[in-house]
Amino acid sequence: GVSIPSMKRTGMDFGDIMELERSDKRQELHERTPLSDVVLDMVCEHFPNPVDAQPRRIPRIWRGDADSELADTMRLVDEDGEVVLMVTDIGVDPHAGEIAAGRVFSGTLEKGQELYVSGTAGKNRIQSVGIYMGGEREEVERVPAGNIAAVTGLKDAIAGSTVSSVEMT
Repeated sequence: GVSIPSMKRTGMDFGDIMELERSDKRQELHERTPLSDVVLDMVCEHFPNPVDAQPRRIPRIWRGDADSELADTMRLVDEDGEVVLMVTDIGVDPHAGEIAAGRVFSGTLEKGQELYVSGTAGKNRIQSVGIYMGGEREEVERVPAGNIAAVTGLKDAIAGSTVSSVEMT
């Protein structure tokens, strides 16, 4: 993985990259400029901060009452508001079982919370909350709004589910 910022950081230029590629030294190229570093640089540079992005996103993705307190807490990325989590992926951990990953739009996720999963009856109890550090899931005490969370215990959730502390559309 290469980019102009990675070349500046590593002191490599296109000639160095082409020479390593021609010499079939891809492992050395990978070690000198890992793809993960280049992608992370791009994410940090180009992905908007949730505090800046959510006021624009919420009206586009949520069909609820735009004048409600819940809409305000999501637009403000309010960690003290009602919990609203949008599940974007379900993965399986051989030890923990199903892990629901997604953006926390408002509120704070904590172990033991009972939350509604859109389109299902009843509530699901959160068994653990965490964040991803690269490919590894790190369990934490709480995950506030604006973060991507990894949650176990949401047995009824599927990708696309809205998980919340109040029943909602």
